[in-house]
Amino acid sequence: MKFDPVTEEELQRDGLLSSGIYKYLVTKSEDKISKAGNEYTAITLEIYDDEGKCHVIFTNMSLKKLLKHFCDVNGMETEYKSGNLPPESFLRKSGGKVMIEIEGEKPNPNGGMYKAKNIVKDYIVYHHGSTTKPLPEKDDFINDDLPFWIIEYWG
Repeated sequence: MKFDPVTEEELQRDGLLSSGIYKYLVTKSEDKISKAGNEYTAITLEIYDDEGKCHVIFTNMSLKKLLKHFCDVNGMETEYKSGNLPPESFLRKSGGKVMIEIEGEKPNPNGGMYKAKNIVKDYIVYHHGSTTKPLPEKDDFINDDLPFWIIEYWG
């Protein structure tokens, strides 16, 4: 039998979304407390790849940037300014798009390794149905002197 050998990390990455920008839907949201005693909201995203396969990504709203950008692209500016977002305010939201990356395998401080996984890098505005300034159209955005994709936040 002939085959192409693969590493364990390659096997783990095989079931993950490729790094990129996707539409999403928040399907679950709940308040939690971190080990350090800080409040945050854990959310579950459903993301469909180009072949229609559903990927479930778990993330949280503990990072200020992610929380602010999520609220901006989902028309939740007023709620954000109030300083109080109940977990149900995140449910069924799908504004803007989400930037997904792959975080490689890394050591677990308690022993063993954490497997490679998809992570949310940011929530961004796109030109369909957003309440904030959209990204420029693709033709206006191409610049051969820039890396493959650079996205600025247009808040």
